[in-house]
Amino acid sequence: MDTSSDTSSAAAAATYKVAITEQRTGRILLFDRTAQWTDANVQWSFSTGNAPGWDHPFEIRFRDTQRYGTIALMTFGSPGEGRAAIVNVTSKAHLTRADVMWSARITSYPHSVERVPGTGTVVVAGARDRLHVFGPSSSDPATLKEVQTLDFTKAHAVLWDDQNGLLWVTGGTVVRSYRVTGTMRAARLVKQGTDITIAGNGHDLQPDYSRPGTLLVSDSHHVYSLDKKTRALSTLVKLSYPKSYVRHANGQSMWTTDPDMEDSLWGGPTVYFSAGGDRTRAGAQIYKARLYTAQFH
Repeated sequence: MDTSSDTSSAAAAATYKVAITEQRTGRILLFDRTAQWTDANVQWSFSTGNAPGWDHPFEIRFRDTQRYGTIALMTFGSPGEGRAAIVNVTSKAHLTRADVMWSARITSYPHSVERVPGTGTVVVAGARDRLHVFGPSSSDPATLKEVQTLDFTKAHAVLWDDQNGLLWVTGGTVVRSYRVTGTMRAARLVKQGTDITIAGNGHDLQPDYSRPGTLLVSDSHHVYSLDKKTRALSTLVKLSYPKSYVRHANGQSMWTTDPDMEDSLWGGPTVYFSAGGDRTRAGAQIYKARLYTAQFH
């Protein structure tokens, strides 16, 4: 790993919570950053039972709502059969598919999902070739219905930018932004601004919590820093096959990689940190690691 342009390696270890998508067992697990990541230390979990379409969790992110408090948005699946789902995080510590507030079948291999506050819109990135836009008829997620489908080759990640009112998407060699017009079931995505070119294959988008005006964009061999206003892109880190990358507000970086691109699961047993020691679960296949936060920047 080339960290010549990433000064976060000097950051001290911090205490915060980390959620991981563990593809081998079909579970999403929440741990304290500084704890040992054993089953006894799981603070919150969602288990799919590896049911068809619910296997291989790809995404977990947490968002605040007025009606339900904190919710978790998740995606799962294999090529041709997947799911996007929402659960209420505040209901209990260990959840299953029986606790889902909403789910939708997504056949385009769903890798990421985002919720746009104020509009009720939920957007799912289908890694094969499209974006799925869902709108509700009320504040109840159970009323979400697909209202728009957009072509987007290899769409892997979506992220709402509350500072600029944009939805960012990456996939293939492109980073693109959209405005959300309308609300509820009248909500639609409209392309905004010029596309940004990356080396490809775009995999993840996260806020840089240590630099609120920027996004972190990862592709197959790089992590970029993207200025949200100027759209200027610079290489932050050279890294082989990053699946997720984020920086905590204290400057500490956290990332996951795929150490074996030949297997059918897209992750390894370790979550890496720029300071304070890595965390490993023996035999795990961790695709993404997320900070437990509902903040957008």
